[in-house]
This record gives sequence, structure tokens and C-alpha cells, in this order.
Amino acid sequence: METEPAIDAAPAHVEPPRPPVVVALLNQKGGVGKTTSTVNLGAALARFGRRVLLVDLDPQSNLSLHFGVEATPEQRSIRDLLLDPGCTLDDVVQQARPGLDFVPAVTELALVEGELAQMDGMQGILRGKLEAAAGRYDVVLLDCPPSLGVLSVNALTAADEVFVPMQAHYLPLRGLEKLLQTVHLVAQGLNPSIRVTGILLCMHDRSSGHGRAVIGEIESQFEQFRGSDVPWAGATVLRPPVRRNIKLAEAPSFGQTIFDYAPRCPGAADYRELARGLLERWGHATDVFEGAPRARAKAARQTGRAPRAKAAKAKRVAKPKRATTPKRAGKPKRVAKAAKETVGSKADRARKRAKSPARAKSPARAKPPKVAKPPKRAAARPSSRAAARPAARRRAIRSGGLSL
Repeated sequence: METEPAIDAAPAHVEPPRPPVVVALLNQKGGVGKTTSTVNLGAALARFGRRVLLVDLDPQSNLSLHFGVEATPEQRSIRDLLLDPGCTLDDVVQQARPGLDFVPAVTELALVEGELAQMDGMQGILRGKLEAAAGRYDVVLLDCPPSLGVLSVNALTAADEVFVPMQAHYLPLRGLEKLLQTVHLVAQGLNPSIRVTGILLCMHDRSSGHGRAVIGEIESQFEQFRGSDVPWAGATVLRPPVRRNIKLAEAPSFGQTIFDYAPRCPGAADYRELARGLLERWGHATDVFEGAPRARAKAARQTGRAPRAKAAKAKRVAKPKRATTPKRAGKPKRVAKAAKETVGSKADRARKRAKSPARAKSPARAKPPKVAKPPKRAAARPSSRAAARPAARRRAIRSGGLSL
């Protein structure tokens, strides 16, 4: 007798989709490289094989312009995602590159803060909308506006980590204190799990002594909070710093990332290594980087093709040298004629000197008496204000920022 299969079998265990790592790039100071870092860091992560979503929260919509997209009021954007309850993430997402999507912004986003203030739970609207990104994206990067208003608070409420793009200058160091205070307030109520994990140095000048002093001050200040329960207890200065590079400023005018525009420039190398370090920290693989210059050179060597530079050099070496004509023996006619004229002129001068009477030697001139030189004046000592200036500057750097 055949047995019938059990109908009410227990369903197999299905794991929930893995949520993405949500990172907010935040600094209340403008022009420090937030949008440039969001775009190029996201592009680097996508070339490592990650699925990346970029969210433009800046009313200037520079991230959208970076991809050559100028959103119109009729087009759905982050404004609709925040204000329209029926608008979903699928309605506003656009594809920039394979594996790299973004949510555009419009200028009218500047008026959203007043409208959000009248809504219940305004600080957590973006977090609720990004729940649909679980299982679809590995990383979500939030490009925050240069302010600490409602839009930035929404980003902090939705984020797992915070990167602070800044220059290694004294004034941005002092502004870092206020930013950390805002993150601390969000961590106490709206998002207890948020952490400030990295300082992303942009437009960095390695030869600047002041820049090195500011980096050392940031690291020493963060070291004092190791083991505490503040959100920046594990913060570090991300390596490598992004060097100042004009190619990074030129790429947006062509609607391209730095890896499309100039993949071999220093800016592309810095963002690629930054992305590699972040993926290793998050536990992702970093074996393949699409379009890497090293990968192309390695493939050329494996296929037996010599690079163009080496082929050209080999061609130049194989070229035979020209045969040189032998030198004629003896002096040229012009040189011999000039020598005869020189000899004749010397003989004439000797004859004239013999006929002329001897000249009386003039009496030797008496040397003037030596005058004693006045004693050297001692170097003027610097004033107390000038002497205290370097010490005061060092004290200002040591006392700046992070003193909460």
C-alpha cells in the first residue's frame, strides 16, 4: 500500500533579505567634497561588484548633475519620496551605471523642511522608505546638504555610519565639534546604533605641515574616546586621503565619474583604495575591480601583447645609427690664415716697443690707512608678541574640536 506524501509539511526556513550598509556623508560646511566623494566612492564600490544606491538630499542637486541629469519639477525625486506617502523607492530610482543607481533631487527640496515640520514622525520618514532597499542594494550612500536641518536629521536617523568629508585645515576641525554634538543628540533618541566611523580627507596637500598637524590632532582627540560609549569612539582617519586633483573637478562637466573620465589619475587611485579598505572592513570581497589599469596591464601580459610604450621603445632601439663621416686631417684654410695674421701682428708690436724710449715707472701709491670698522650691532630680539605667536598657534590646534 502506497503512502501519500504529507500535505502539511513544515515550510523551509527563509532568511530575511540582508539590509544594506547605509552611510551618511555629512558636514555642515559647504565645498568640502561631499558630493564628489559620494559619487566617486559609490562608483568605486560598484566597480568592485557591489550594488550601490546614491541618494541626493542636497537642494542644489549636484549629485544628479554629476550624472548629467537635471531633474524637472514634473519628474519624481527625493521630494516626492519624503512627502508623498504613496511614492515608493521604485518610483524615483534611476540607473547611472551598471550596479549604480541614484535618487535625484530638485531645487524645490529646499522647501521640504517646512513641510516636513508639520508631519508626524518627520525624522524617520527616510528610514521607512529605505526599508525597500534590503536585498536589492549592498551599500546606500546619502549625500547630505551643507546644514544640520531636518534633511540631515533624516539622513542620520536612517544611517548606520557617518563619514565626515573635510579638509585638513584648522577651521573645519573646529566645525567638527558641532557636527559630533548633533550626531550625539540623534544617537540618544532617534538612532541609538549610529556611529561616526571615518574622517574622509578631501583636496589634501601632502606637503603641507599644517595639514599634517591637523591630522595628528584629529587622531589624538579620537584616541581619547576609545572604549567610551560616544558615537565616535571607533572613528579613524580614512586612508588614503584624497589628493587635490583637477580631474575630479572636470569630471562632472562631462557627466562622468572619475573612473570614466580619468581612471589613471591620482583621484581615481585614492577613491579606489578607499573603497577597497571599506569593503574589507565590511567583510566583502575585493578581488575584482572592473576597468582597473592594473587588470588591463595584467591581461595584456597574459595574452602576450606588449604595451604600446614598450613596443615603441623597442622600435627606437632597433633603428640603426647613422654612419659618421671621417674628419679631415690638418687645419682648415681659414684657421691657418688667421694664425699667420696673429704671428705678424705680434712681430710688429715687438719692433715698435724696441724703438720707443723706456717709460719711467710711476711712484707707488701710498695705501690709505685702515679705518677701524664699527662693531656689529647685535641682532634685535623679537618682541614678546612675535615670540609667543608660534606657541599660541600650537595651543590653538591642540585645543580645537572634539572637546565634549
